Amino acid sequence: MDFSVTMPALGESVSEGTVTRWLKAEGDHINVDEPLLEVSTDKVDTEIPSPVAGTLTKILVQIDQTVPVGAALAVISVSEAVAPPVVAPPVVSEPIAKNAVPEVPDEVVTSVAVVTVPPSGGTVITMPALGESVSEGTVTRWLKNVGDSIQVDEPLLEVSTDKVDTEIPSPVAGILLAIDVAIDTTVAVGARLALIGVSGGTPIVSAPVVSAPIVSAPIVSAPVVQPLDVYVTPLVRKLAQDLGVSLTSVKGTGVGGRIRREDVETFAKPVVATTPVIISSPISAPSQSSPAPLAGLSPLRGTTVTMSRLRKVIASRMLESLHVSAQLTTVVEVDVTKIARLRDKAKV
Repeated sequence: MDFSVTMPALGESVSEGTVTRWLKAEGDHINVDEPLLEVSTDKVDTEIPSPVAGTLTKILVQIDQTVPVGAALAVISVSEAVAPPVVAPPVVSEPIAKNAVPEVPDEVVTSVAVVTVPPSGGTVITMPALGESVSEGTVTRWLKNVGDSIQVDEPLLEVSTDKVDTEIPSPVAGILLAIDVAIDTTVAVGARLALIGVSGGTPIVSAPVVSAPIVSAPIVSAPVVQPLDVYVTPLVRKLAQDLGVSLTSVKGTGVGGRIRREDVETFAKPVVATTPVIISSPISAPSQSSPAPLAGLSPLRGTTVTMSRLRKVIASRMLESLHVSAQLTTVVEVDVTKIARLRDKAKV
């Protein structure tokens, strides 16, 4: 069967990318996660790995051509024998069930599932190389739970690296059988993240692991149907789905009227945006004594927010620059008395 390779979203505000080099030619064989092409965006220059193994049959985008996120780049012919990579059952089932679960803290157990792989095996999802010098990545969010059905190129999880925060799409369609990496865990490139089995396979999940709140996540029960003709990034579309906001009702403030993340959040919470104006208005003088203390209070006051990986890297690089670069000031004294007198004469 033929598999279409599309332009991934390499950042929240990245809407397009330019193909700078093809690492494979038509007719070449390519393996899973083997670099297929190089792409340049406004934020990062990176290699795009192949999500499947097969033969590159057609290149749809030429070098130096810019295409939007989600556009088809190439077509890979996947043979039936190669399409579903087989994983030996002993590697996944028994060791994880006996060793991994007791070492996981109680607060993380709900996001790490233990499964028994069916005899048909499955496809192992690994951490891709999202840049030439990127050697590791941090899992920031899982978009699917164990037992959920997932389609080809549907976002599976969000990953943060030193250069970019992006979504990792699923290379195959099937059932998510196992999640091997918990949220906020940093793993090396090529490390195993999850296991996806064939659509007919049913994962055997231990009862205490997957709780009811995870199964009834807002992502699954959101009733809003988003229009397909509205062009937004996958992260903005996912945020609108989570908040129950229809993109047709949101007015974009980005370039060319594009809908940004801030636009969706503002539309979802209109009361919060207008409350400070009402409280601080000088017209409401009689009630100024009571709401005045609330005007300066932020809903985030007293909360602790985990610093993103990108901010950690920025702070580390700034501190390193402070220690490496010389901090000095050069002062040169010059007598400009004659120049000042000449200037005064010229004014007259």
